[in-house]
Amino acid sequence: MNLLEGVRIALASLRGHKLRTFLTLLGNIVGTMSVIAVVSLIYGADRYVSEVVLDEGTDVFTITRVDGLQFLTDFDAFLESLTNPELTLDDRTYLLERMTEARTVGARISRSAEVRAGGRSYRGVNVRGVTEDYPLLEDVPLAAGRQLTPVDVAASRQSVVLGWDVARDLFPRHADPVGREVKIGGRHFTVVGLIEDRGTVLGENRNEVALIPVTAWQKLYGTGESLDLRVAAADLARLEQAKDEATFLMRVRHRVRPLERNDFAIRTSDQLLDIWGGISGAIYGALVPLVGISLVVGGIVLMNVMLVSVTERTREVGVRKALGARRVSIMWQFLVEAITLSLVGGVIGILIGLVLAWAISLVSPLPFAVAGWSLVLGLGTTFLIGAVFGTWPAWKAAGFDPVEALRHE
Repeated sequence: MNLLEGVRIALASLRGHKLRTFLTLLGNIVGTMSVIAVVSLIYGADRYVSEVVLDEGTDVFTITRVDGLQFLTDFDAFLESLTNPELTLDDRTYLLERMTEARTVGARISRSAEVRAGGRSYRGVNVRGVTEDYPLLEDVPLAAGRQLTPVDVAASRQSVVLGWDVARDLFPRHADPVGREVKIGGRHFTVVGLIEDRGTVLGENRNEVALIPVTAWQKLYGTGESLDLRVAAADLARLEQAKDEATFLMRVRHRVRPLERNDFAIRTSDQLLDIWGGISGAIYGALVPLVGISLVVGGIVLMNVMLVSVTERTREVGVRKALGARRVSIMWQFLVEAITLSLVGGVIGILIGLVLAWAISLVSPLPFAVAGWSLVLGLGTTFLIGAVFGTWPAWKAAGFDPVEALRHE
């Protein structure tokens, strides 16, 4: 009953002193809102990165001419790697024939281009040249038709598997575009497959893609660009052995001497996760002190307002003590009021934070996802703020002398 009475009095105070209540809760609202908004966006980005890794496969690693991630981690090494030789289909064949720790070795290359069909066109399509084993290296579910085959690649057939948005934009009146023709780079390609709708994540529309045989891609755009070689380990538990074997074979293939650096780079999903983990960890690390300052300021304001409330209700406290109220009961009442006020600010901050994160995700590429632990953290922190900064006002009220309190005007 004391708890409910304290909550009731606190809510009555909220209604009776609206401006004072707003100023009291402002620190908690801003602090909690910041936590929820930032955590929701970072948590959404975490989920996106995890989805990318899952799509590419945890047992897949990529051999590239240049490791773009080194631009962030080791700029000097990145500049040095710009002189590396290009990777070719012959490199892919060499690895495919000799690797014992690989399930398959594929090649991939891409560029942005326009795809046309009749009088309609779609710009900015990721036209990707692939080998026939790309379904083993990434998740490409089909809604209709078939995947590219070894015959397509060997014969440089002008076959294409279209992404969902590209197909729907070019053939709006046809549910199944398989068998129809599109034009890429001035050449006609026959649609043999339609990829399922995979949505947009972190600003990247995964439906704006067109997959063609890598040999047909090279006929379109030339063989002067380096390929990415993608290797799927035969056994996830032996991923490191597969990487070592690929490294050894590539050094032999490129005639790299024992003490010379690799003239290629190997990129794994763990590298992406590690780099993102460092970025998100730095954001969380910067968030803690910034939000902590806001919450402490909010707690100080709460304590000052509670001290004013205690002074205003000195006579009330005197009457309650004269009627037999114990010291702990008085203290408990004011402490519950402080915690209730703080929690109300926390709840408002959580709601505003969620709306803010959702709004940001609508107008930016940042994804939005609710982290349950952040809601608990927000409420727990505001509860703690109310308990800590409400203790001194409650202690002061409980220490009033009833006779002196009754004389208070």
